[in-house]
Amino acid sequence: MSNREENLFSNAFLFEIVEQLNANVYITDIESDNIVYMNDTMKKDFDLDRPEGKPCWQVLQENMAERCEFCRIGDLQENPSKSCLWVEENTKTGKVYQNYDRLIESGDKTYFVQCSSDVTEFTKVSRTARTDELTSMLNRRAGKEKLAELIEEAKANAKIVTVVLCDVNQLKKINDMYGHLEGDRLLRYFSAVMRQNISKRDLVFRLSGDEFVLAFYNRDAKEAEKKVQWIMKQLKEEKNNFSVYYEVSFSYGLMEIYPEDQYILSDIISRADEYMYIQKRDYHIQQAKAALQKAAEKKEILDFEYDKDRLYDALSASVDDYVFVGNMKTGTFRYPPAMVEEFGLPGEIVENAAALWSELIHPHDERGFLESNQEIADGRVDYHDIEYRAKNKKGEWIWLRCRGRMITNQEGEPYLFAGMITNQGKKDKTDHMTGLYNKYEFEGAIKEFLVNETADKMGIMVLNLDSFKNINDLYDQSFGDEILRITAQKIQSMLPVEARLYRLDGDQFGIFMPGSDENEGLAVFGRIQRMFYKQQEHNGRKYYCTMSAGYVSYPKDGNNYLDLLKYAYYSLEYSKMMGKNRITLFSDDILYKKARTLEMNQLLRDSIDRGFTGFSVHYQPQIDSATGEVYGAEALARWHCTAYGDVSPVEFIPLLEQNGLIVQLGKWIFEQAARQCKKWSKVKKEFHMSINLSYRQLLDGTILDFMQSTLHEIGLDPAKITMELTETYLIEENSTLRSIVDGMQALGIQIAMDDFGKGYSSLFSLKSLPVDIVKIDRSFVKNISTDLFNATFVRTITELCHDVGKKVCLEGVETEIEYNAIKDKGIELIQGFFFGRPVPADVFEKLFFQERIELK
Repeated sequence: MSNREENLFSNAFLFEIVEQLNANVYITDIESDNIVYMNDTMKKDFDLDRPEGKPCWQVLQENMAERCEFCRIGDLQENPSKSCLWVEENTKTGKVYQNYDRLIESGDKTYFVQCSSDVTEFTKVSRTARTDELTSMLNRRAGKEKLAELIEEAKANAKIVTVVLCDVNQLKKINDMYGHLEGDRLLRYFSAVMRQNISKRDLVFRLSGDEFVLAFYNRDAKEAEKKVQWIMKQLKEEKNNFSVYYEVSFSYGLMEIYPEDQYILSDIISRADEYMYIQKRDYHIQQAKAALQKAAEKKEILDFEYDKDRLYDALSASVDDYVFVGNMKTGTFRYPPAMVEEFGLPGEIVENAAALWSELIHPHDERGFLESNQEIADGRVDYHDIEYRAKNKKGEWIWLRCRGRMITNQEGEPYLFAGMITNQGKKDKTDHMTGLYNKYEFEGAIKEFLVNETADKMGIMVLNLDSFKNINDLYDQSFGDEILRITAQKIQSMLPVEARLYRLDGDQFGIFMPGSDENEGLAVFGRIQRMFYKQQEHNGRKYYCTMSAGYVSYPKDGNNYLDLLKYAYYSLEYSKMMGKNRITLFSDDILYKKARTLEMNQLLRDSIDRGFTGFSVHYQPQIDSATGEVYGAEALARWHCTAYGDVSPVEFIPLLEQNGLIVQLGKWIFEQAARQCKKWSKVKKEFHMSINLSYRQLLDGTILDFMQSTLHEIGLDPAKITMELTETYLIEENSTLRSIVDGMQALGIQIAMDDFGKGYSSLFSLKSLPVDIVKIDRSFVKNISTDLFNATFVRTITELCHDVGKKVCLEGVETEIEYNAIKDKGIELIQGFFFGRPVPADVFEKLFFQERIELK
């Protein structure tokens, strides 16, 4: 040792203790990895004479050509004040050591110190309980513990972890064909290859049955997938060494975990399982197609056997034209002679029927058909009800509806699948409720027109009743059915002679207008719009229901039925999005907006899957009108998209509502806002936070438990939280929704009725509904200084609310004139741009916690 290095142990007493310590101690120069000191205990343990001056990885490990990839020096350099405690199975001694690592400074040099204890005997006992007997790798419990530790370590070091869920393909088939001993041998082979191809910093364990988990430390999904593909390749190349004489492969799903992510372990594995299932389903579909092709080449005559005693259980759930029955173990199905004749099937007995039908089904419907069949085959669902188009012997596309039920055997495995296939083209041509021709006749009329060589021009209009659900909810479904019949008659009476009206799905109608152009389409809708603009009455019951429409022209907008109908529906959708009670003529701009919506849906999903990347919460102040101080804030979601920049909540919130992602985002916003409220409550004790709650969130059965556990974890008084629900949801007579609202109030959370006056505006609801705060819609603030109605409405509602013990918050106060007009009306809370726009948390703090708000 040099003088400098001897200074590390200049205290002779300390030096003697380390020499006699029943633990391995060594020190290296981190620049060269050369050992500068090693105590006698470690030299004996590793059978070393003079290791000083040699690289640690050369004398302490087997077959290492450079610094060990599991070495902790890199992590320690990023945080020099930190220490590392970890367990290692040494490649040279075969023993298990618990290592304590640290960096120390001496002069201008840095040294690495490790003190390790032999815990081999201790781990033998624990390993038995933590090891999977068949594969000798970590079992489910131990593996999940290690995975949690690996993720926490990665977060501490700002590293990424990619978790891969692997599922061995065809294990059940191998067990059935060759026996369970062979299946077990396959699992041992599979686990051995995986362990051979991962590094010391990575993790692999058996989750259950034929499922394994891989975790790659400091590798993103792209790098991890390369590694997984390499393992797949090694499985195929090493088959001969392990005497495996059948195909070995696996399906997998990857999930990236970033340092900022807040996923719990079950969520991580669940998401990886979702991605893996997609690949697993596609694998089975490809296997079925290959088997069908093989059978076709051999031209085998197939036998068909099934348990007739179970057939009735399946058929009793379905009625209609073609009866079918399938053996789930063999994949063989039987069809009636009429169906064989109609669709040119190879015979009544068909092997791998799903793959055969995929060749006959319309390309737009194929994926849905195959996915539905695979869900049945996997036993994920036991009932099947889908519609699709299939090509008959004449080359015609026929709409079919397939309904069936799956029966399991005594072991709970898929056994029998049977049901009915209805040829929609053979059904009645008319809709029984309205007396109109149905959607199949609508399609036929348009197609017939398009093949007519003398066809000139034509228009298609798709109509939809706005808020028709309200009529059913307000009265009942039978009354709603009667309104549909009356509506059909009224529309029919306003059409030109050549136009024809059809009943499509639900509350939708189609108008086929041969010889018409856009101007004539607008004229027809104008008459319809005027008819339904006012309140209607039937049998003494009043109702209000406007119309929205989409219109497409031939040949300007398209030259085939599928495109024309698709564009008409796109245009209808746009009319709905723009406020309803209007018609939209199709244009390229509609296509662009539809494409934007589809892309944005995917981008939103990606953002949420990546731990809400791009989302943030802004806060708008709510002011106590009596003191001028901040009462609290409303938490509002914001989203910055890489493709489109800052996207307005008016655009992205409805998309989240439609695809159900609002439930996940809502929970994230709730937690962020609650934590912010806790922080600001330290500055202002009575600070309150308002959070919006959507209808989809209300329907989520876990919402109450989530709120309670989150507030308990944060340590926030529930009384400081106000959940805002729109008036429409609150007055809905729904026992489930009411119980959730009651449950929130039981927790101590306040309830605010948002946008009061914008919906039903039932004054009685002010007394009967369980709300603490009524937020008057901003539309009543506009021109309040000159509009007598608005001023009277705000004053009257405020007085009524006070009479029944409710506070009032007025939204949308943007100017000093508006504030002066309402400040003496007894309103408790005011919100609007006059006091502050929604801003990030740090900006909110600077604006409202450094000085008192002064009101003029």
